[in-house]
Amino acid sequence: MSGFDAPIKAALWLCGLTLLGAAPALAGALERTEQGHMAPPQPGASLPIAPPIVQYALPSQWMTIRSKEDWRKAGKFEKELSRECAALRFNEIEPMRFRAFYKGEVLGVAFGHGLNLHDPGKKADRKKIYLFRNGDSTGCTVQSMDNQDPRVNPAGSQTATPAAGGFKKY
Repeated sequence: MSGFDAPIKAALWLCGLTLLGAAPALAGALERTEQGHMAPPQPGASLPIAPPIVQYALPSQWMTIRSKEDWRKAGKFEKELSRECAALRFNEIEPMRFRAFYKGEVLGVAFGHGLNLHDPGKKADRKKIYLFRNGDSTGCTVQSMDNQDPRVNPAGSQTATPAAGGFKKY
């Protein structure tokens, strides 16, 4: 055995491994398992609303309001709160944790009594529900609507409050 055998064997091994790695690339494109499997959506077809694809688990999300009307008619536009939202001084703690669905538009929801609401300036009304459109941008718009829950807004129905014995225990 001469001293040249080891480098020649190493070169042959390297060429063999290179050819094995290149074999799948030389095989050509793979065929689908079935005809029409995972076909792309047709142009103009409506796609379902899906959450973004992320590498971590999303927090639980609740659909709190569902309506077929336009989102602009959902409540009263709050100009001053929209400015505060754009400056990140009045916004949702977890964007889209609570959702409102209005005719194809999904809005974030926060409650005036503090649930999911970041409000260091204390500008929220406890009896309101706030809807956020583009809540995580400088183009944020805020709308407010009355909360119909008698536990929060007892002016609506005094007999349905817990203090008046309106809730039944099961």
